[in-house]
This record gives sequence, C-alpha cells and structure tokens, in this order.
Amino acid sequence: MPTDSTRRILCSVAHPDDETFGLGSVLIKYVQEGADVYTACGTRGDVGEIHERSHATPETLAEVREQEYYAAGKTMGVTRSILYGYRDSGMAGTPENDHPNAYIKVPVDEVAAQIVETIREIRPHIVLTFDEGGGYGHPDHIHASAATVAAFHAAADPNYAGSSLEPWTASKLYYWAFPKSKMKEWIDGLKEIDPDSDLANLDPDQLGMDDDRFTTVLDTSKYSDIRRQAIAQHQSQYSPLDRMPSKELADMYLNSDFLIRAYPEECNPEETDLFEGLDI
Repeated sequence: MPTDSTRRILCSVAHPDDETFGLGSVLIKYVQEGADVYTACGTRGDVGEIHERSHATPETLAEVREQEYYAAGKTMGVTRSILYGYRDSGMAGTPENDHPNAYIKVPVDEVAAQIVETIREIRPHIVLTFDEGGGYGHPDHIHASAATVAAFHAAADPNYAGSSLEPWTASKLYYWAFPKSKMKEWIDGLKEIDPDSDLANLDPDQLGMDDDRFTTVLDTSKYSDIRRQAIAQHQSQYSPLDRMPSKELADMYLNSDFLIRAYPEECNPEETDLFEGLDI
C-alpha cells in the first residue's frame, strides 16, 4: 500500500495510447517531480487503425497494442500500467459499436466498479480522465469518462457495496481536453494533409471544449523529448504528431496541457499545478 507522504496520480483512459497521446506530458512531468503515477486503460484497442509501419494485423492488434501500452508506461516512468481488457468499440457510427462485447455495451456501473477497486488500492490524490464529450466524441472515451467520474465519487462512499477495500477520497478530478479553438485549427489542417483519415471527417465545430472552461494550464515543455519517445512506442497507431498540420500546433501539443477541474469546481482560474492547495 502506498505511503501517505507520496503524491499520487491516476490517469483513467479507454485505449492503449490515450495515456500517451493525450496526457503523456502531464504524466511525465509529475513522474519527474517525484509523484507516483498510475494509468488505467479500459480496452486493448482491438479495432483501431493500423499504421503502415507496423507489422500488426487485425488479428494481432490487441496483443500488439497491449505491449505498446506497457512499453510506453515504462518510457514515461509510470509506477504501474493497469489494463482492464474490454473490447474496443470503434469510432462512433461504425459496426464495431454493436459488437456484443464492445466496451460501450458494458454498464457504466460495472466499469466504474473496477476503477473503484483501483482507486481504493492505490489511493490517488489526483484523478485524470477525458472530458464529458470524450475529446472528439469517441464513444469509448465518453464511456471511460462517465465511469471514472462515477468511480471517483463511489470510491469515497463508505456505503458503496461494490468493494471490500477501505474507502478513499481523492482530492481532485480533472478532465483533459483540447481547447475548441485549437481543435478546429487541427481538424481544418488535417482535412488538407490527410483527408481520408477518420479524424478529418469529424465536424470541428463539435470538437474540443470551449476555451473559457479551462481552469488549469501546465507548462510541459521540459518533457517533450521523453513524450516523443513514449509516443514512438505506439508503433501500430497514427499519433497526433503524424498528422499535425503545422509546427505551431505540434509545439502547443507537446509543450502545454489544458485541463478542466471537475471536482471541486471552485479553484484558482490560473492554476498551474495539479497539487496546488493540497497538503500531502
């Protein structure tokens, strides 16, 4: 069991690579600053795209992505990479959404119960997940966000019947997201350089979060080299850097992270440290 003197973070996501492509710089920053950082991933990424540089096949993709997830975790220095092993549901509107074993077919309470166990075991002070819209509307991201929020509160509830472990109250819950202005710039550029990609076909006006919702901006510029190394572990996937339409957007992606503090909602609007205000 972790000691109460160690700062701890749990990042809860849906697919292998979400933790690296999404929150990688944040995780590396706090590892480098001495925190214990954990990742928890819902699916094995069974039905993702396969980059042409990869030797993965549709039949081997889940196994390949699982190993990439663990390798990226080691590169970032996370304490433990946890994998729940559900089946990827695919992009919104695809036939994979209807697979009987798809992640989104698993009730939120059932997914949340696993995350409650993780929270009560590792006792994080900070929990990170996607915003309510899953960043760009991916159904698995939305599902992971809903389950993580439910687990954040249930883990602290002494009357919660789904776990025999001692309750744990995490101090803060954050959503990671892209500002809507930056997301629109990215998708508009992507339509020009890679018009056949799944992301290029999304409506940029429906993506990201309103810029004024963000409460926390982190400078992660010191960790871009490690972030690139971790991204490179996910060889089977197209990373955001593969599809970045400008150097300015690539620099923003690597050097700054934008978060929304979901709980407690009251906070300094210029917060620059996830542990700000906590006495650990």
